[in-house]
Amino acid sequence: MLLAFALSVAFAFLVVLAARAKKKSLEVAKDSTPALDAWVADALELELAENALGMRSSTPEERRKLRKSLRGDFDPDVVTKVEDAVRAVELEFVRYAHENDAEVLLRVRYEDGRTSAKTKRMPWTDVPDAVRADFDRRSATRVFRSWPLPWSRMSAL
Repeated sequence: MLLAFALSVAFAFLVVLAARAKKKSLEVAKDSTPALDAWVADALELELAENALGMRSSTPEERRKLRKSLRGDFDPDVVTKVEDAVRAVELEFVRYAHENDAEVLLRVRYEDGRTSAKTKRMPWTDVPDAVRADFDRRSATRVFRSWPLPWSRMSAL
């Protein structure tokens, strides 16, 4: 009888841990959307090719290793060069009153002090849930997020 009670307590504990892990993984997923991921990867590919890797007016074939690295197939040389050149990648979401979209600003801060920025208008439905919740919760017009590079996300897991 005591063994059955101990097993049921252990099972309940495992169920609670699994539910917390699932909830945490869902929260991470809410901080991005496929449309945002695609735009950031495309914008970073062009930006980093020129300013981190020194490939001026590069072709898609010349950027192939960088493109693959930004999408999860990491090239150690590319990762090292980008990590040495880039201090931070940040996103700024701006929502204007009475509009159904948001402006997204991608800012890259380099180790040498330079910065660059790219912007895009994005439908409100493509803005991540966590960002929309921040807009609602804080009644703000701007929400900021840091954007970890893909290989940084993998090492954090």
